[in-house]
Amino acid sequence: MQIGRIHSWKKVTAQLILLALPTVALALYLLLNVNRFYSFLQNNWLEQGLYFTTGLVAAIIFYGYRFRFITTALLLFGAYFIAYRLLGKLSVGEFDAFFISVKFLIFSMLFSAGWLAGYGFSRSRYFTIFWSVFLLVMQIIVVSKTSEITANSLISAFAPVLVYAFYIIYTSELIRNMNEDEPGFGWFITKRLTGFIALSVVLLFSMLLIFQKQFNSIEHDWGGSQGGNKKNGGKESMTKQNKDGSLSNKDQMKMTGSLSKDKRLVFVAKLDNYFPDGKTPNPLYFTSTYYTKFDTATQTFEEDKNFPKNDLFSPDPSKIPLYFTKVDTAVITNTMATLNRKVVSADIYKVILSPNEYIAPSTAFFCQPLPVENEYKKQFKSAYRAKMWVSDLNSAYFIYNPAGNKQLETFQQQRFEMLRKATSYDGLDKRFMEYYTYMPRNEEYNRITELAKQLTKDAKTPVDKMIAIRDHFTSKDQFGQPLFRYSDNPGIPGLPSASKLNYFLFENRKGYCAYFAGATLFMLRSLGIPSRIAAGFLTVDRSSKNPGWYWFYADQAHAWVQLYFPGYGWMDFDTTVPDQNTQQSPQPDGTPPMNTQQALMVADGEALSVDTVAKRVTMKVKKMLFHDENIPAPEVKDLLMDVSIASITRDTGTGKLSDIKAGSNIVAVSYAEALKNIMANETDNLASLIVKLPKPAPVDEIKIMETEQQKKDRERRQEAVSKPFDWAKALIIGLGIIGFFILLLFSSPWLIWQYLNSKAKSNTANARTKAYNIYMASMYYLNQLGIVRENQSPQQFAEAADKRLGSSFNSFTNVYQKIKYSTTPLTTKEETLVQDFYEPFKEQVRNNIPLKQRFSSFLNIYNTLHYFTKSKIS
Repeated sequence: MQIGRIHSWKKVTAQLILLALPTVALALYLLLNVNRFYSFLQNNWLEQGLYFTTGLVAAIIFYGYRFRFITTALLLFGAYFIAYRLLGKLSVGEFDAFFISVKFLIFSMLFSAGWLAGYGFSRSRYFTIFWSVFLLVMQIIVVSKTSEITANSLISAFAPVLVYAFYIIYTSELIRNMNEDEPGFGWFITKRLTGFIALSVVLLFSMLLIFQKQFNSIEHDWGGSQGGNKKNGGKESMTKQNKDGSLSNKDQMKMTGSLSKDKRLVFVAKLDNYFPDGKTPNPLYFTSTYYTKFDTATQTFEEDKNFPKNDLFSPDPSKIPLYFTKVDTAVITNTMATLNRKVVSADIYKVILSPNEYIAPSTAFFCQPLPVENEYKKQFKSAYRAKMWVSDLNSAYFIYNPAGNKQLETFQQQRFEMLRKATSYDGLDKRFMEYYTYMPRNEEYNRITELAKQLTKDAKTPVDKMIAIRDHFTSKDQFGQPLFRYSDNPGIPGLPSASKLNYFLFENRKGYCAYFAGATLFMLRSLGIPSRIAAGFLTVDRSSKNPGWYWFYADQAHAWVQLYFPGYGWMDFDTTVPDQNTQQSPQPDGTPPMNTQQALMVADGEALSVDTVAKRVTMKVKKMLFHDENIPAPEVKDLLMDVSIASITRDTGTGKLSDIKAGSNIVAVSYAEALKNIMANETDNLASLIVKLPKPAPVDEIKIMETEQQKKDRERRQEAVSKPFDWAKALIIGLGIIGFFILLLFSSPWLIWQYLNSKAKSNTANARTKAYNIYMASMYYLNQLGIVRENQSPQQFAEAADKRLGSSFNSFTNVYQKIKYSTTPLTTKEETLVQDFYEPFKEQVRNNIPLKQRFSSFLNIYNTLHYFTKSKIS
């Protein structure tokens, strides 16, 4: 007995191509995203997609025949059961059995989902609606558990599903109602689908554009990264890129599902800090800022400009003239550190670090901008010297395993023994203690407190408690594997409001520096130990040929904790475990920038005039350093300078002489031999010293010191020039222009009618003009409504129109022809006909032609073209 068919092969083929193919594409996309976050799926998304595809295609073909769903479904589940029992007998070992069972479960679920979808596409009219809702719900669940909540991730996650939902519902109904015997069936389907897809894309794009603010609002409220971070796809970064392309540390730090890194060289530093042997470099972390506040709503660590005992020195090097200095000794007092401290200097050479950024080991108190040698100006934009009040007990080596290096092991133990002397915080300022031991109080943070107390139950001193916390992060699980792992993509908890720190500490146990530092901070504060998070760059000693020189790359941007010890001050501790999977930044090539020249004269002031031909600049000097001595300047003086060999620089790199404008703030530096034998007496001031200088005074370097407004103006110009082409904006404008012309095109029949109608209704005293206007408007009106004059005389056309509409158009036409071709005046009756004809005529037309037909006719531009192009018999 032959099994009957429900669908022809033509309809089954349409279902496979138009329904199954897009469904498989979407399934592969969803499986790819899910595999990135769930390790038990083992990233076999192609294989899993094949399971789903097989079930879908088989079901569409199978249910094209008259098979019942319940019977075949029971047979399918029976086959699953038999296969599962057979696999159980074939597998060897407990681990193999578990692995095979998991894989079979994945297969059966995906194959069944494909089978169910195939049946729905083939048999059920309303299945596509439930299927679309199901996919949207599943996507919401997956996104909430796996993706960082950003505008870009939300759009990329839901846009494909929404497009698919609209498409599958429309196409399924189109196939269901198709006439298989219709000629040109394939062309009919293609036209319908092309129009629908184009309309759907425009509508979806418009919807996403309209609701962009709402997406950004969701990102701000629930997400883990800053909105509009387009360059890194919505990922968090420890640094931010400025409009001029430079990098800066951020004023906040979020714990997100993913971290963005890059390998660009940011700056190079020469640090004058060594172990007691005077040969072995002792690197220190370079600090940019401190995060002392925590926003529980967004789970963000933030700066606080008003934190107690402010010991953060953060000048803007770009605003300090070359060789002049800025010093703040108050920060030294605020460290409350007197034991084992010394002054250390560092020279920092910026590559892409922002000109106004100041970074140095803790605690810095001194800044002196330095020139960059001519041969290094292409690589390094600017430089400065920093001086710091540092502890002998601080070292970046603390985070590295010193096993095998006796010197480092000894240093580490000596550090701990020294810090164990600090046992009590009695006598410290109450506000200081309350501020640096504050933590939120609720059930989630109470879990962190309980963990901290459990880990440190045997520790007596603050440093031993710190060591116990560090040991927890470096401990092993029952299988000998690290309990905590470093990951740039740790994921986030399922609910946006859930504590990311708790998820890190008790469930996921993988993260990057923000997670380790944040968890350590709250455990320390819960134990009453003053602590804060420091942000900057970790230091790696790679330069064996040039001891004391360190190269800092963007992926070394870092966060760690600092603990306060009475008498010893703030000490660096880093609990972030090493990243075993990421390669280090490339080894530094080239020679460090050595500054061998001694500046004999440094003048700070304002440019008065610039002669680019003679290479002369006249400046109004406000301050001067001469042979490293500060020259008294009771009044400003003019100085003529020879700049024929001078290099022109600014904080963003090299410049040109023409960049110096009258009124520009500049600093002139001279290394000229001609100034070596000129000495300033004790009685000399700026005016008397300038008299002794050569005229013009030789200058080797001029640095342009931009004001904030000048800097903003330059950045705006650079942004306008370097801004990449915005394809999305271009597409919007293009679609807008096309849409406008389409709207104008299809509305042109109505616009023409409005013009002719208004002229016909005008109260003109001239009967000839009025009759002409009425005749033209009437003819156009009839033509647009499909009553077209084809090879007919005016009387013939008017009689045909009257016959169809029951109007008196023929009578009016006769009067119009008389006016047009005769000089005989109109009778009173004829004049009355001209005056009273138009409005009743329009009413008769409207009564005979429905509104729907009139509306569609006025969208028909072919009738309009016909009116203006067809030849007529007068």
